Amino acid sequence: MRRFQHWCLQQFVRQPTLQDHPQWHEQGVTLVELLAATIITGLVTSVIGFGVITASQANKKTESVAARRHDLSRAFDFISNEIRMANRINRTNNVVASNSSTLANVVTDAGLNLTDLGAYGTLVLYLEIPINSSIPEVCPVDGPNAGVAPPQPANYDRVVYDVRASGQDWLPPNSIFRYGRIPELDGSINPCSDPIASDTLVDAIATANDESPPCPAPGVLVGSMGFQACVKGTQVDLLMRSNISDVEIHRLSSTATSRLGNTQTVPVLTGTRLPDTDTVDLSWTWSGQTALTTYVVQQVIVTNTSQVYSGSNSSASVALSGSIGEQHCYSVTATTGVVTSPESNTVCLTK
Repeated sequence: MRRFQHWCLQQFVRQPTLQDHPQWHEQGVTLVELLAATIITGLVTSVIGFGVITASQANKKTESVAARRHDLSRAFDFISNEIRMANRINRTNNVVASNSSTLANVVTDAGLNLTDLGAYGTLVLYLEIPINSSIPEVCPVDGPNAGVAPPQPANYDRVVYDVRASGQDWLPPNSIFRYGRIPELDGSINPCSDPIASDTLVDAIATANDESPPCPAPGVLVGSMGFQACVKGTQVDLLMRSNISDVEIHRLSSTATSRLGNTQTVPVLTGTRLPDTDTVDLSWTWSGQTALTTYVVQQVIVTNTSQVYSGSNSSASVALSGSIGEQHCYSVTATTGVVTSPESNTVCLTK
């Protein structure tokens, strides 16, 4: 009896072995199977990782293309808007551009040195944009050129656009550069600000010209590469091409017309206070017809407007009336027959 109990106890506490269950051995994992599973898992992980990286790169490329299109459209709209505000386009009083080469003569006749533009490339546009804000005698202390007279010319801005090799290795091959004062956030121009040279407007401008805009006479085609303009008096047909990607060229073309117009010349007014007096000598230049032309000078004191001169002379002397400290602002218009010019720039002085 004790032997039987002892045998039962041994059977109860003994652990099962592979020999007791041969099917367990048959269900085990071999080293070959483990290696195969590892390789398959690695391949699947690599394929998934490659797909994620490819999708991420494609998404970044799409975003880059969209950003370039956006930049090109913004630059196109900016140039078009400045053309609409310009009083003169690719011309001065004395010189009119007939191509990109003679546009250099326009720039120099406007009083600029070509070196002022920086390392310029092919000239495309020269614009004269009137400054409608009051021209102070001395620039305010909280702004540029504080305490001195505004840079000349103070009554209009000279803007030059050219296309040249891009300075950005990642956005080749060319860029559009701008010379001129930088407009304020509201679009106005501070007469006390200095012009900026070689200001990059937009990059990734194409080199090749697969087509040029139609520009029949009397239009004048200027520019090259991916930035061209057909200037027809007050109207400009713009064409821009951008290397959006390695295989895509993005094109923009439109027409912008000056609101003032090259045919609507505007008088240019200057004023000088005589020493130790309240007398101001006003003089103006006018590039339009002078025969049978009447000039009218308006004076504004606070909110009161009055006419202080009307006649055929190109100058007038005016006394600063009113109270000490009041600002007097003057402007002039020219009338020939029934046609009156736009108002000139404003000259302001303090009594």
